[in-house]
Amino acid sequence: MNYLNVLKNATSLVFGLLLIYICGCDRVQDIIVSEPQDTMKAAPIRVSVVYPGDCLGDSSYCDVLYNGVQKAKAELSLEITEIESNFETWDMQLQAAAGNSGLVITSGYQMAAPVSRVAPEFPDVMFVIFDAAVDLPNVVSFTHRVNEGTFLVGAIAGLKSRTGKVGYIGGADVPLLHEFEAGYLAGVRAVNPDVEIVRGYVADDQQGFYDPVKGQEIATAQYDSGVDVIYTMADQSGFGAVEAAKLAEDRYVIWNYMDITDVAPSIILTGLRVGIDESAYKVIQEFAAGNLMAGVRSLGLAEDNVGYLFGEGNKGLISDDILEKVKALKASIIAGEITVPTVPELEIQATTSDDEGAEISPIAP
Repeated sequence: MNYLNVLKNATSLVFGLLLIYICGCDRVQDIIVSEPQDTMKAAPIRVSVVYPGDCLGDSSYCDVLYNGVQKAKAELSLEITEIESNFETWDMQLQAAAGNSGLVITSGYQMAAPVSRVAPEFPDVMFVIFDAAVDLPNVVSFTHRVNEGTFLVGAIAGLKSRTGKVGYIGGADVPLLHEFEAGYLAGVRAVNPDVEIVRGYVADDQQGFYDPVKGQEIATAQYDSGVDVIYTMADQSGFGAVEAAKLAEDRYVIWNYMDITDVAPSIILTGLRVGIDESAYKVIQEFAAGNLMAGVRSLGLAEDNVGYLFGEGNKGLISDDILEKVKALKASIIAGEITVPTVPELEIQATTSDDEGAEISPIAP
């Protein structure tokens, strides 16, 4: 064995001297240095996530996005930086993220304008935005047909209501939330055409998502008027509706994005499911594999990306009969037999506003 090693080393020495003689020392150095380059590790894949506000922990879409990012961190072993921001720092945080990452992810209709401004500054960086469509060559946009999902939770509300009066509370009075409202109202009316619907918005802009006190005031007024089920698409302000339901009797809340039945098991009736976590994981996976393509992706019931939340926490609140009717409605939407509106299609009977501008609108059947 030792003899073979000596022979091998001697052969390598002779070969090296021969290279020096033929090519010169510089050429041999080039060969020796370049040889290990093929085995060097590639530059790390860097991803940044810019949350649109101080929204982590409010059981909203930020937490759903966070869950998808954590899964990517654990399973794909990538370097992912997470940043919280606000309307004063959106552009700056997106720019900072793009300067240090190959992929920047954000979410929320309010981030569409900042992404539209910043993405052209970094043409070699891919941007991803959820809940908004930005038509740029380096932007992937995810739009969700949330109206299809809210149609189903509206049907649950209409079938569950004993008073014949249900409510809706939105955080911001903007077109995206009108889609949530439109599906909800249509779903209620599909199963209970004689129901009365009361709608309210906390504010005209994104600040309406961060005011649980105002959310509780609006919810209390709705419950006092006879509403027994409220669907809230208001993030932190929605917790005000939960508190209002706790102080009332036989009152329910339909939540958004996450199952929070553990917070108030006798109050949370169901919730809207939107698969932002699944989409976030997939888009990071595609980027890591080098096959992420720009464009708009629309996801709904047919893609199993929206729906209603049903688990152990609300089994006692939703009967099997209600579930069977809702499943039939879901199948009809997927089959194209039901077209769900994106704009509320109900006549507003009366409108009242308080001094702070929160609108409460009873809607006649």
